[in-house]
Amino acid sequence: MSTDLAERRKRDALKLWLIAGALLAIAAVTLGIEYRASRPDLASGPVVPGLAQNISSGQRIIITSADASYRIERAQRGGEQVWVMRDRDDYPVLASRLAQLTEGLEGLRYTRRMTNDPAKHERLGVGDPREGRRGVLVQIEDGRGALLVNLILGIEPGGLYVRRPDSDQTWAAQGELPPLRNIAAWLQLTPLDMPAERLARVEITPHEGRAYVLARDSADMPWRIASPALAALAQSSVTAAAERIAQLAPVDVRTAPAIQGEPFARVRATTFDGITLDAELIERDGRPWLKLVARAETQEQEAAALEINNRAAPWAYALDEIEAESLAPPLGALIPGVTE
Repeated sequence: MSTDLAERRKRDALKLWLIAGALLAIAAVTLGIEYRASRPDLASGPVVPGLAQNISSGQRIIITSADASYRIERAQRGGEQVWVMRDRDDYPVLASRLAQLTEGLEGLRYTRRMTNDPAKHERLGVGDPREGRRGVLVQIEDGRGALLVNLILGIEPGGLYVRRPDSDQTWAAQGELPPLRNIAAWLQLTPLDMPAERLARVEITPHEGRAYVLARDSADMPWRIASPALAALAQSSVTAAAERIAQLAPVDVRTAPAIQGEPFARVRATTFDGITLDAELIERDGRPWLKLVARAETQEQEAAALEINNRAAPWAYALDEIEAESLAPPLGALIPGVTE
């Protein structure tokens, strides 16, 4: 008898628990509805629904902004398709950036309804860049030219905002996107993948002053000014000049034939294992550009030199003024007061 009573009490308690849970759920839904009714500005859902299913058909990415405008497209290279920067002579685009853009757009979600007043678009950064405004227009086309993505983004310190070019309605959104106003961020601008420890000798012919040579006897020995035979006041400045060619950080790129002119500075670096690198700095359109080729001093290094040339020789890399100066500094920068 006591067992039956206990079971009955358990069943009654379970029913009460289920009823209470249902009431709580109803209350939560009701509160949510009432809250949204009191906050009609709230929004949710993906900004580009269905993109995950369609993005694989994307053929072209077009970014338009006041800072930079560029096109990224699929191109056939040998037996595979790769993404290239059309506006930089088909230089390969970083796969990691493409993945970041795809994942960012797929995960982009509305969080709040904002203004539909065109006069306020510029405050949120969603003005049309084709009209000289601050927004970033992101378009992705398939092979037929149909738009899979067509958004104007306002990437502001106060948040991320979005609208469609054919609509005045603006929304606050949440998501992580790659740098869209910086072309260089999409490109692996690394002309030389070589540790500085391999360098044995560096000959520098700067824009002004005499040529000089930096050298060392082994990777664990300090650099010295070998010619002319002078002692530097700061070892760090000699080391920085000698190893700069292995630490380049270009800001732009074009095909090598597009950048012509007489070099204003030269650097020749030789490795301990017999590879010589010849770098030329050329002024074009008010910017210093670097051209780099390699040659093998021994038969054993021919494959390594060819690998460097396949990577770097077809291209000219733009450097900022500080980078160019640090690659081929005048001797007086290493030894202040020296007569050049």
